[in-house]
Amino acid sequence: MRNMNVGVKVARQVRTAEHAIDQAMIEVCKLIQTALEGRLEARLAAEVGQAALEDIVTGLNRLATVRAAVAAGHAGLSTVADNHAIGWRLDGMSENKSIPQASSTASSGVLHLAA
Repeated sequence: MRNMNVGVKVARQVRTAEHAIDQAMIEVCKLIQTALEGRLEARLAAEVGQAALEDIVTGLNRLATVRAAVAAGHAGLSTVADNHAIGWRLDGMSENKSIPQASSTASSGVLHLAA
């Protein structure tokens, strides 16, 4: 395997980006929960802050889209690494990955790779 240093740096950054997106989604979910609990605690009507809540939920949906795109890019980078003999396997703790389904329900075609 050639370019092992490059492959490992990219693989680490992919994992860092995936975790950062997950953390951003967690924080937005906490914001939604806190806002809803605050509305209840303040005894405000349900329509109070509805537009703002919808904006925040839209942002969460966009983060989910980014997450899917990065996951697809992860699979694409793995293919590039394999096609160009770029080593990318990381040492240490690995994450459990989904087992790709062969059925037509797995329409995204995203492979979850150990990186």
